[in-house]
Amino acid sequence: MRHFFKILICTTLAFHFPLSTFHLVAQPLPQGYFSNPLDSEIGLSATFAEIRNNHFHAGIDIRTGGAVGKAVRAVADGYVCGIRISPWGGGKMLYIKHPNGYTSVYMHLDSYEGDIGRYVLHEQYRQQSYGIVCDLPEGRLPVKKGQIVARSGNTGGSAGPHLHFELRRDGRTINPLLFGLPYTDNIRPTIRGVRLYQADGKTVSLGKENSVSVGGPFHIGVYATDAAEGSTAKNGPDRIEIYVDGDIFFMYTTEGFPLEENSRTSNALIDFDEYSRTRQPYIITRALPGAEGEWIPVRQGDGILRFKPGTSHKIQIRVYDIHDNLAERTFTVNATAATATAAKPVGGIEAKWDKPFFHSTGNMSISMDSGSLYADDRMLIVPGIVVSVEPTVNKLPPHLPYSLSIIAPEQPKTLIVKLSGGKMNAYKTTYKDGRYTARVRDFGQFSLAVDSVAPIVRPLNFTESKTLKSSTLKIKIGDELSGIETYRCELNGEWVLAEYDAKTAMLVIDAGRKLKSGHNTLKATVTDGAGNRTEIKWTLTK
Repeated sequence: MRHFFKILICTTLAFHFPLSTFHLVAQPLPQGYFSNPLDSEIGLSATFAEIRNNHFHAGIDIRTGGAVGKAVRAVADGYVCGIRISPWGGGKMLYIKHPNGYTSVYMHLDSYEGDIGRYVLHEQYRQQSYGIVCDLPEGRLPVKKGQIVARSGNTGGSAGPHLHFELRRDGRTINPLLFGLPYTDNIRPTIRGVRLYQADGKTVSLGKENSVSVGGPFHIGVYATDAAEGSTAKNGPDRIEIYVDGDIFFMYTTEGFPLEENSRTSNALIDFDEYSRTRQPYIITRALPGAEGEWIPVRQGDGILRFKPGTSHKIQIRVYDIHDNLAERTFTVNATAATATAAKPVGGIEAKWDKPFFHSTGNMSISMDSGSLYADDRMLIVPGIVVSVEPTVNKLPPHLPYSLSIIAPEQPKTLIVKLSGGKMNAYKTTYKDGRYTARVRDFGQFSLAVDSVAPIVRPLNFTESKTLKSSTLKIKIGDELSGIETYRCELNGEWVLAEYDAKTAMLVIDAGRKLKSGHNTLKATVTDGAGNRTEIKWTLTK
C-alpha cells in the first residue's frame, strides 16, 4: 500500500516522463494512528472517490451485515467538534477532531451514545428541531480511542445499513485506507469496458479484439470496478493509468481531493450520457477547461490522441486497487484518415465557459455566471408554454446553478418545474416584476405549475381514541410536487421530537414517558414548498 498523499497538477506534459514525476508528496500519512471504527473486519460497499450522481464519494462505506445498531468507535483520541442531523444526505453525522490535525467523520448513524446522545437530545429540544447543526469547542465532549460514540444506521440518503467513514484535514478528504486500516484485498480489479471516442462523434467499443482502426483524433474511456474479500463486487478502482507506446499518457487516481471541488466536476470526467443511462462511469481522458482544479487526472495535453494516418500504436490500460492488485488491457490502434463528413449545423447561441452568459427571448431569460459550463458551448433556448434550455455541443449538466426566469401573470403557489419522463421536479421560486425566477442545476424542459394540494398526513400505527399498542408513534407524510418544507409535532401542547426519514416519508415519535395515562392530544403540522399546510389532531389513549 502507498503511504503518501499525492497532489496532482494538470500541465502539458512531455512524453517519456517516468510515472514518479506525477507523485508530488505533500506529507506522510500517519500509519497505525487510526483504528477500525467498527468491531468487525472492514468490508466495503463503496470505495473512496467513486463516481456518484453529481459528485465523488468522499469516504468509504463500511458494511454492517445489513443491520443497524453496530457499535461505532472513535478511531483515535480527540473531541466531538461537530454534529449534523438531516433527513437527507449523511443523516445523523458525527465529527471528531484529533490532536494530529485530522477530523474523522461518521455518517448515516442510527443513534449517538452516552454524553453525546444526551447532548444531541438536549439541543434538539432546545432548538425544537430534528435537524440540527452544532459546532462544539474542545473539551465539551472529549472521547478516547476505541470509545463507543454512536451506533451504525441507515439514516439520510443511505440506500442500506452501513457506516460512511471519512478522514479529513485542511479542507481535504483523504482515502482512509491509506492510513493503514486493516483491509484485505487480494482480488484484482476488472476492466469492464473500453471506448474510443472519435472527433466525428463515432464511438468504438472494444470487445475482445486486440486491434482496432480509428479515424482521426480520439480520446479514451475506461470503465473498471474492484472487488475484495468481504466487499461488494463492483466498487470503484483506486487508479487508472493509460500508456501510449510505453509512455504515460493519462493517470486518474483517488487518493484525496479538496471538499470544495466535490461538486459536480465528476460529470466532466466521465462519459456522462452513458452514466446517465446505465450508471457505468467510463473515466475519459479528454480535458475540459471548466473542469480544471487541484484534483484532476494527470494527462498529456488535452487528453486527445492524434495519430498520423497509416501508423500503429500500442495502448496499454492498467487498473489498480488500493493494494496494487493489477488488471491490464493492451490493444493496438491502427490510425486512418478521418472520414470526410459534411459539417452538421450547430444551433444555439455561443456561450463561453469562462464568461457570464445572459439571454432573453420571448417569455423567458437565463443568466449564468462565469464557470457555469465546463467548456465553450452553444445554448439552444426556446420559449413557450414549455421552455427549453439545452447545450448543443458538450451536452453536460451545468457546473453551477443558474437563474431561469419565465414571464407570466402572478398566480398563488406557482412554481418553476422541470419536466422529465412524465414527472415534474419543482424548484424554489420567487415572483418579482412579472417574472417567476428559480435557481436551477439542470438543463432541459421547464414550465410553470400550480401546487395547491396540501401535504398528506396519516397515522400508521395508531387510531383516534383507541388504546395505544406502542409508545412509538409513526406518521406517514408526503407531498406530490413541491416537497416537504417544514413539520412540527406537539404532544399535549408541547413540542415533541419527531425523527423524519425522507426515504420512507415517515415521522417517528418516541413518546415514552411523555404520554400520560388516559387521554393525550397529538398534533402534526406539515407544510410543503408552496406554502400549503396540513394540520391534524388526534386523541390518543394510553
